[in-house]
Amino acid sequence: MNYNFEIASIRFDVEFRKIKTSSLTVYPPNSQRPDGRVKIAAPIGTSKEYIRDFAVSKIKWIQEQRQKFQKRQAEKTRKTEGPLKNNSTVYLWGAAYNLEIIERDGHPKIATDSKNMKFFVRPDTSKVKRQEVFDKLYRRITKKAAEERIKKWESIIGVTVKKLFIRKMKTHWGSCNYQKQTLRLNSELAKRDPICLDYVIVHEMLHIIEKGHNQNYYRLLGKYFPDWKSIRKKMNSGEL
Repeated sequence: MNYNFEIASIRFDVEFRKIKTSSLTVYPPNSQRPDGRVKIAAPIGTSKEYIRDFAVSKIKWIQEQRQKFQKRQAEKTRKTEGPLKNNSTVYLWGAAYNLEIIERDGHPKIATDSKNMKFFVRPDTSKVKRQEVFDKLYRRITKKAAEERIKKWESIIGVTVKKLFIRKMKTHWGSCNYQKQTLRLNSELAKRDPICLDYVIVHEMLHIIEKGHNQNYYRLLGKYFPDWKSIRKKMNSGEL
C-alpha cells in the first residue's frame, strides 16, 4: 500500500511498483505543494526501513534540486515582472503587451489593442500607488472572468460556490474552504492563459466534494478536466 512520511521537513510520497530498483523524483513547486512533491518509487515488498534510509541519503540532493527550482522561478519572475513603467512588458490572459501609462483625470482603467496595454491613471499618482491601482484592476479582471467560469462549472459539476475571493498570492494559485464552499483565487491568474483559470477553478471546486487529494478526487479531476496533468505541468514551467 502506498504511503507517505516526513524527514527534515520534507514529505516523501511512496509508491510501490513492479520495478527492480528504487528511484526518487523531485517535482517543481505548485499551488498544492509550494515546496514541490518528492516521490519515491520502490519495488513491491521493499521494507519501510530501507525506504527511510534511502530517503535520508537523498536529502542533500533534494535540497539542491529545490534551490534550482527557486532560482528558475526567481529568474522567470525577474524577466516578466518589474517596476510599472512605460514600454515595460505586461501580460494579460497569456498575451504580452507593451505598457503605456497615460495620466488623466477620472477613474483608472486598463484598455488593450493587439499589441499595447493602456493604463489610465490619475496625474501625480506615486509609483507605489500606481502599482496598487494596477493590481486592483487585475483583481477586478480576474474576478469578473472567474465568476463567469464558476457559473459554468457549477452546472457541470453540480456544486455551488457560495463566495469568491480574489487576491494577489505568492505561492498558491487558489484554495478552497470546503465547509463554507468558498474559493480564493490568485489575481496573477489574469496573466496566464485562460485555460489556467479554468483548471484552478475546477481543481478547487472539487474540494467541496472531496476534502483531500485522494483517489476519488483525482478520478473526478480526470473526469471533468482530462488534460489537467498537462495544464499543471505547463503552468509550473511557465509555458502557460
